Amino acid sequence: MYVVVGVTGSSGLVLALRLTEVLNSMNCRVDVVLSKASARVAEGECVSPEFFVSKIRELGAREVYWEDDLSAPLSSSSYFVYVDWVAVIPATIKTVSSIAHGLADNLIVRAATNALRLGKKVIAVIRESPLGYVELRSLYMAAKAGVTVVPAVVGFYAKPTTLRDVVDFIVGKVLDVAGITTHSLYTRWPQSSSIGGDLCSALYGEGGGAPGRASQHS
Repeated sequence: MYVVVGVTGSSGLVLALRLTEVLNSMNCRVDVVLSKASARVAEGECVSPEFFVSKIRELGAREVYWEDDLSAPLSSSSYFVYVDWVAVIPATIKTVSSIAHGLADNLIVRAATNALRLGKKVIAVIRESPLGYVELRSLYMAAKAGVTVVPAVVGFYAKPTTLRDVVDFIVGKVLDVAGITTHSLYTRWPQSSSIGGDLCSALYGEGGGAPGRASQHS
């Protein structure tokens, strides 16, 4: 399987790292396209831009392109016959809107547009919150164009206890949409109902303790 991962300047770069790592462990080819804004985000979320690029290579990216490299093979729809699907993770609203309207002025949008033109799956993982009318309209138009939108939200029923649990749940949902359902990144319902304790007990103590903390939100 051949997957293209686009990384934009939204918060959540660790999601792209983990998706690349998991796909590589499944013997998938992964090519990555980075936006310039993602490098700026890496300064605050992933040590440094240099560390982020080296890490994504280490975790399995075969080729790493920058968004302005329009001479890359991914620019051509004729090359995209070899690609199975595209994930833009994390995805900015601007990028999703550009995909929805076919404004292929960078390699991330062009790759997604090429995939859609050939009837291939494009998955956009958005982290933006809250969402207003403009953002929701852009996501609606993207969905009409064929993009599957996966919000980077937590599935509390899976009872996450670590950052890895949260990241794996979101990455697992991406794989679900892509048709890869044999993974074990999170425990599905109803099996998850029988694992671990409940989240209220974990947060407030057995029997719903910490009344003083609760009163702060009353």
